[in-house]
Amino acid sequence: MQKIKIAISSFGNIGQAILQTHLDHVAKFGSKNDISLVGIIRRNVTGKSNGVPVVSDVRALKVKPDVILCAGPSGCVKEDVKKFLSLGISTVDCFDSHPKIVKYREDLGKLAVKNHAVSILATGWDPGFDSIQRALFMQLSPLGETLTTFGPGRSMGHTTEVKAIEGVKDAVSLTLPGSKPGTQRREVYVVADKSQHQRLEKEIKNHPYFVKDLTVVKFVSSIAKHDTNKHKGHLINSGKDVKVDITLSGVNPVMTANVMYAAARAVFRARAEKRFGCFTVVELAPLDFIQGATVKERLQRIKY
Repeated sequence: MQKIKIAISSFGNIGQAILQTHLDHVAKFGSKNDISLVGIIRRNVTGKSNGVPVVSDVRALKVKPDVILCAGPSGCVKEDVKKFLSLGISTVDCFDSHPKIVKYREDLGKLAVKNHAVSILATGWDPGFDSIQRALFMQLSPLGETLTTFGPGRSMGHTTEVKAIEGVKDAVSLTLPGSKPGTQRREVYVVADKSQHQRLEKEIKNHPYFVKDLTVVKFVSSIAKHDTNKHKGHLINSGKDVKVDITLSGVNPVMTANVMYAAARAVFRARAEKRFGCFTVVELAPLDFIQGATVKERLQRIKY
């Protein structure tokens, strides 16, 4: 069995969760696991982590990866993806800014085709897994309306954006269900000097990630008692003679890591078929994300 060689780029919460996902797969499947981890790419770091080579430049790896799982925050992940695609290495990322995904796909698609590579963007649980559910709802209930409500839980993307604001020492952004289905509100806990409070509250509330939601900013001495790694989502579709109701909950980085890990298989298979370009998860067959050397084996695994 030919193994899919992956590397992890960026080693924060999601990068570490991808490593644990891989270790869990190896523990369960042993040598039959279809993915091998050949390296971790971190800025200005070399050495090893759990026996995996750690380098600051992918070109320093002794084994070239087939796919790099780009686990950096949305604000910088696009540049990471462009760099790897330029080297002819396929990618998976967890870009999570919904309004920018279509344009992002167009921009990266040309680069991927030029370098005979494949890129899957915006993987994770939402966007990603939930995006697939919304597409399926349009089959079952084409005239129905789908509403997605997030929370309660920590938004990794929103938290990262707040932490990047000058003057913020520490922060966490919690997402809570809004007063109506399909809406949410934000509670942002920030550690900062008192002299910065007024400016930071205004900047956070007017930030593109927050401006459309009811946002409350609270300044605290520590975020410890407010922080969580869990999150939750609720999808409802109500149509003529059809109602679909799905609730998803779990550890946010783990859910994202699991989908990214599975997406490496879809990338590898698309590239083997020379289907070069940039894709969202809804454009690829769900079966391509599943472990199994043949279609028959994968169909059996999902108990079709």
